[in-house]
Amino acid sequence: RKKRKKEDPDTPREEKRLARIRKSCPQNVLDRVERVLTQRFYLVDRERDGDELRETFKVLGSTGNIYTVTIDKVPACNCPDALKGNHCKHILFVFLKVLNVSQYSSYYYQKALLSTELAEVFNSAPAAPTVVAAERIRQAYATASTSASASAPAAAAKRLPQEGDDCPICYEAMPVNSDAGLVFCRSCGNGLHKGCFTQWAKTPNGRTCVTCRAAWPHEGAAAALGNGQGEGGEEEGAPAVNVDGYINVAGVAGISPVRDTSS
Repeated sequence: RKKRKKEDPDTPREEKRLARIRKSCPQNVLDRVERVLTQRFYLVDRERDGDELRETFKVLGSTGNIYTVTIDKVPACNCPDALKGNHCKHILFVFLKVLNVSQYSSYYYQKALLSTELAEVFNSAPAAPTVVAAERIRQAYATASTSASASAPAAAAKRLPQEGDDCPICYEAMPVNSDAGLVFCRSCGNGLHKGCFTQWAKTPNGRTCVTCRAAWPHEGAAAALGNGQGEGGEEEGAPAVNVDGYINVAGVAGISPVRDTSS
């Protein structure tokens, strides 16, 4: 009888996937991908967990609820569809639109990912708009600090979208070298869809630029937010936690809180 070979304690153990691997994309996931490609979603916020292979995203759902999507070894969302065990459209929106994972990749439909796969997803993803803005701010500071002019800083020039530039809210394409249908930040010069800014302005973060987080000019934010007052002096349709426990902005976002079950 052969003796069992002793394992070398210095040999790293092979990582185990926390769910069975999917060799092809299930039809129910393909159906949800179709919704992601045909419906508009809005990214409200995102937060990277330090150097960990983990990032959290706040996504505005179709009924006005703001859901939390977490991309780590087991991608998750707190929406009703995901809580039933499904790979929901909010997870798919983050993978396909925000992190720009290819539809030819097998990663976006897996129930669990390995550390190497997660690292590939994050390393290949486009930089978050706030990171890009920070680089531009440093360049602008370097230019300003060497300038002989001591005058107050003027509003930043509009940065017209280039090929491949997506709106930082819906992650859909913007018109190339055009300002049609866009609004621009006076601090960093970056643009986004006017309709998307209207939605963004109604969220808790909405009085700041999506890209550089500078305060948005009050008149622009106020115009997007509206000045209607409800009873007791509270803003009509103000964001609130609904009976399901989600932050809901349907009233201020101008969308129906009733779920569409037709697709």
